[in-house]
Amino acid sequence: MNDPLSLDPATIAALRSRHVAFLAERLVDDRARGDFIRSFAGGYDHVMARPIRELLQPQTLVAGGAKLLTNEVVRGLLAPIAQEVNRRVVTSLRTDEAKLGDYVPREARAAIDELIARPDLLPEELVRRVFDAEVVEEIMRDVLYDALLEFNESVNPFFADWGLPALIKRFMPIGSGTVLKSMSAVRAEFDKRLEPEIRKFLLGFSRKAKKKIADFVVSSAGDPKLVALRKSIVAFFYEESLAQITQNVDDDARMNADEAALAIVLELLRKDRPRERLIAELEKLVAEHGDEPLGAWLARIGVTERPDLEGLAELLWPFAKLALESPPARAFWERVTWDFYATLASPTASSTSGTVP
Repeated sequence: MNDPLSLDPATIAALRSRHVAFLAERLVDDRARGDFIRSFAGGYDHVMARPIRELLQPQTLVAGGAKLLTNEVVRGLLAPIAQEVNRRVVTSLRTDEAKLGDYVPREARAAIDELIARPDLLPEELVRRVFDAEVVEEIMRDVLYDALLEFNESVNPFFADWGLPALIKRFMPIGSGTVLKSMSAVRAEFDKRLEPEIRKFLLGFSRKAKKKIADFVVSSAGDPKLVALRKSIVAFFYEESLAQITQNVDDDARMNADEAALAIVLELLRKDRPRERLIAELEKLVAEHGDEPLGAWLARIGVTERPDLEGLAELLWPFAKLALESPPARAFWERVTWDFYATLASPTASSTSGTVP
């Protein structure tokens, strides 16, 4: 029995050409733009109404992401783009005289103040490790050494102007010069012997002192004075301009940061543990809420605002149009059109003319 839709090759070729020309115009004209904007909102609503289980497949999602985010892709595609963006941002900030505080509103400052007032803000182990560092002990020894020398210079009752020399001058108006000269020689010998004793004393005392300071910082983390100190440090940065904050972030520093970030990302991609944790959490989400529509779940966690889908579609349309106009896209829907019209060819014509190219 003959197919009533079977057409001769000439008719099929004419229809196919007209169809392709129609698509070439229709897919990118103003009507297509309106269709895209209207269907965008409809597509969003459709997705929001689907169960999470239908939209989220943890194993497939993570495995697909791992295939996309390979070492080569990160190093040869994403990293150069991120580094260029970082370079331009830092360069711009170096000349920005706006204060950091201009971007921190009152509500944010209140929240930050509450955060830094927490006594557990700094981990105890971190505080102790900082004060346990050898350089801290060296700084403390140097500071205490200078303090003891200055104290000895101005407060030692045997040599200070207000101490024994003053008494000698008062009660021995005659001959006091000779005595004071002798005392100067004694003092030189005293200072000579005192210096190694001070250093010996500080060798042990500085270790005890830094431990006491660490204990004080840990135990008094919530003390109003320390809280005020932390707030004053934050307030200092509020008053600094972005240019001042980034003035020492030169090209070498920026490149070091870029290299460190790239190395960390690549190391994360090499390890299985982050992917395993991600899969576990996604599977847990699906197990708990898989039958719930995505929109209902988002509303339950506090997402109640519907995005400006029309505005978003307007923003995306130029890129969608560019894609539809591209030679690969045109080749795709031309091929689909040709395949359709091949089904309309009569058996005799098909066997005679062969497959539609």
